[in-house]
Amino acid sequence: MISKIADTGRWVDVLDWQRGVVLEKGAVVRTVAAGRHRRHRHETWYVLDVRPRRLVVQPQDVLTSDGLQVKVSLFVKYEIADAAAWLRSAADVDTELYALAQLRLREAVSTVTLDDLLAGRAQLMDAALAPTAEAAAALGVTLVSLEVRDLTLPQELRHAYAETALARETGKARLEQARAEAASLRSLANTAELLEKHPSLIQLRALGAAENGGAQVVVRVGDVEPRA
Repeated sequence: MISKIADTGRWVDVLDWQRGVVLEKGAVVRTVAAGRHRRHRHETWYVLDVRPRRLVVQPQDVLTSDGLQVKVSLFVKYEIADAAAWLRSAADVDTELYALAQLRLREAVSTVTLDDLLAGRAQLMDAALAPTAEAAAALGVTLVSLEVRDLTLPQELRHAYAETALARETGKARLEQARAEAASLRSLANTAELLEKHPSLIQLRALGAAENGGAQVVVRVGDVEPRA
């Protein structure tokens, strides 16, 4: 991540994905972009990798606004924007950035209910991005994104949500079954009404069944008379 260039050698090569920071008598005198640079006497050179990186905020136990505890972890994507500030701002910038993201995560979760958290976990850290990015800029960092990595509920809550989901799906299945039965009854009622109006259809249906199935069918027509 950070490489100190040995004091020997007159030239320093900085690659496309790196930035150089030059110190003289302990003070930063300039930063340099990619290329070959002449190293002068009494200069100390540091070369930083400025490609985007990810920092993982490990799972934290956090309370939602309705007092329920959840375990949430976070992805922090960032890149070094000011190489000199990165060197000067803190002894360990990753540790500072970790603590900053951890604090913002706790603040974000504490403002929403558990149901809102589960429904909008992808958008949870959107509101926290701007203030976190402003604080991160002082560390020489451009904050690209804050994303929820994992969200874990306590075992009791997982069971409760599983039972709720099961009851919901069972209700849907019963509703579909009732709809199918109602449709079948409507069909039978329509058929009965049709046969009552036209009893000769019974004979036609029986003859068709005998012809197709080879069965012997005896049809007895009662006292049903066609309606006028």
